[in-house]
Amino acid sequence: MISALAAPPPRGGRQTGRGCPRGGGQAGRGQPATTQSGEGQPTGALARFYALPARPDALALDVVITGIISVGGRDTSVLFDPGSTYSYVSSLSARFLVIYPKPLGTPVHVSTPVGNFVVVDRIYRSCVVTFRGFETRADLLLLDMINFEVILGMDWLSPYHTVLDFHAKIVSLAMLGLPRLE
Repeated sequence: MISALAAPPPRGGRQTGRGCPRGGGQAGRGQPATTQSGEGQPTGALARFYALPARPDALALDVVITGIISVGGRDTSVLFDPGSTYSYVSSLSARFLVIYPKPLGTPVHVSTPVGNFVVVDRIYRSCVVTFRGFETRADLLLLDMINFEVILGMDWLSPYHTVLDFHAKIVSLAMLGLPRLE
């Protein structure tokens, strides 16, 4: 179930930048992250986490898609974020996962809305994310956040050929050889 709790604002307004919500919120970019071979994160990739306004304000924006899907067998509040390189799980939600986190070979520095960095050094590998009955897997970095339980970034969106329709607030998986899942 994808939530659309508020009607999107009229089109044609000025957007502050790719991935930046209108009316507040700042975009942050992580420091370049390099990892040891076999750690799963690309060498030299930028980790991006876009800080959003408080959850009710974020849900009213037309540049945000949220939903409730199963992560680790539990219904979870998810933000689908193509502006984020990686996927994240909140500290509070991580306690419901049945797997243990592993240390990252090289920590990822994630920027905060005030320009500081948070060091993320733990990852939950291969978490089951069930979308419309189809089981997928996500590597979730442990991030202390309160507005969302999980953020699914490009490391999950891309391999599953995810199509995000921000106007209609619809998320679809369009993988070859499978029916389209919405």
